[in-house]
Amino acid sequence: MGRTVSHTGSTATFSRRPTQRPSGCDPTYVIRIDPADGADGVFRDACVLAKLSAPADPATLSTTTFRIEDPAGTVPARLRLSPDRLILIWAAERLLVPGVAHVVRSSGLLDAHGKEVLPHRSCFIPCDLTSTDWPP
Repeated sequence: MGRTVSHTGSTATFSRRPTQRPSGCDPTYVIRIDPADGADGVFRDACVLAKLSAPADPATLSTTTFRIEDPAGTVPARLRLSPDRLILIWAAERLLVPGVAHVVRSSGLLDAHGKEVLPHRSCFIPCDLTSTDWPP
């Protein structure tokens, strides 16, 4: 089922179904980021998780290709991939600065087929608390 629109002699048909591309043609991208873009009140010791649409090439994962920036620059961190290489795990080596925007950036990361993962940018704001500040 489609919808036809005509404007000054031109006709176009629009379909509600997404266009299907052959497998392997879609670029790899960040499907989900946690903390979500715009999140406020994130713990100062929170990890950042990025779920990819296809496995990453571990050789290209670095603090240059996936990083968090605050007003002072790139936050020092450790990076890991999940065993299936679909989830990037970022853990800060210091507490995040409360009340200021932290920008998540990904660029230059490659997937398992050598194709560039689409660049990503999002941001979040940490609060004054860490996960250990909650009572047991």
